[in-house]
Amino acid sequence: MRILQIQTFHYYRGGDSTYMFNLSGLLVSRGHEVVHFAMRHPDNLPSAQEKYFVNEIDFPRLLERRTPPAALKVLGRGIYSGEARRNISRLIDDVRPDVAHIHNCHSHLTTSILAPLRRAGIPIVWTLHDYRLVCPNSNFLSGYEICERCLPNRFHHAVLRKCKRGSAGASFVAMAATLYDRMTRVQSRVQRFIAPSRFLAGKLAEGGFDPARITTLPNFVDAGAFHSRPDDDYAVYFGRLSREKGVDILLEAMARAGRGKLKIVGDGPERSGLEHLADKLGLGNVEFLGYRSGNELKEILSRAQFVVLPSRWYENLPFSIMEAFASCKPVIASDIGGIPEMVDHGENGLLFPTGDAGELADRIAILLDSQELRESMGRKGRQRVLEIYNADHHYRGIMEIYGDVTGRKSDL
Repeated sequence: MRILQIQTFHYYRGGDSTYMFNLSGLLVSRGHEVVHFAMRHPDNLPSAQEKYFVNEIDFPRLLERRTPPAALKVLGRGIYSGEARRNISRLIDDVRPDVAHIHNCHSHLTTSILAPLRRAGIPIVWTLHDYRLVCPNSNFLSGYEICERCLPNRFHHAVLRKCKRGSAGASFVAMAATLYDRMTRVQSRVQRFIAPSRFLAGKLAEGGFDPARITTLPNFVDAGAFHSRPDDDYAVYFGRLSREKGVDILLEAMARAGRGKLKIVGDGPERSGLEHLADKLGLGNVEFLGYRSGNELKEILSRAQFVVLPSRWYENLPFSIMEAFASCKPVIASDIGGIPEMVDHGENGLLFPTGDAGELADRIAILLDSQELRESMGRKGRQRVLEIYNADHHYRGIMEIYGDVTGRKSDL
């Protein structure tokens, strides 16, 4: 089977890109052919289809200019891309894929790519990695608070509250793109939407999407690539250092706990502020390691006592939890979004009320006090990966979906 993978960024940049590359590798390993459509970028990995990729556009830099031409370019390109439509048409003509699998196409590629796919009779599957189709800001955040004012079809609230980067202009573009998707009937032009979590599937349905077109299929990790060593003396947070991730709550919890060590792995706009907060709280037991990936990150995980994910926002199905479980590490996490579908409180980890540093400090103390509990929870987390968040389970699910939309189930 020849599968067209559509993802804006053709390099490792967040969970959507990670999943796309993982899935592509899995499909190729099972004898399928994978072709790609993306945006050109200096960090892109090599691709035989690079000649079809669209030119890069830097929306934040254009918005900084605050000129009418720049604003018009952002508005036009953020909603519709004639270049993307032309280039994907050429790609379709040349490679004739059996199915198109979208991951993230908004803003840079846009849903203008749907028309050529439909005209060529190519079934479309779309894995959703955020809430963009029902929330113009994509994450149900307005400033630093959870906001569902746009559900089901009240997208003007995004502009009124300047949800996108605190900018009325950026928020207007995001609203206009969401309205364009509704006007062009994106809901009915995609044969199947894949939601990695039941929570995301529920929000999509609340936003007016047909539940019959939504399939819940969790993402996966390669359990064999992760391992566990005897506990070192630290807990770990790894991920982006941004406000919605709640790392400041974790620092306050560490101060309240008054013991234990914490390694913070990652970078982002809040790093300097978080380092200042750690100093202010007198946290000499907290170490900021910056960005780490690959084997270096896996080694840090393998030696940790446990992993903490203190998010403020509706996490979908975080790779960080799957990777922690694959490393036999229990997880302490906020009881928000899709997280409770992964972390069974008292079994493979502990949940705490979102934003409550005192309750988080209590959970940290529980795991610090019991190596036996950490090991038991870690084993159960690893078992969850082996049963659900694994390549074989995911491959069967994705091929069933491809078979349904192509009508070729007997060939798969």
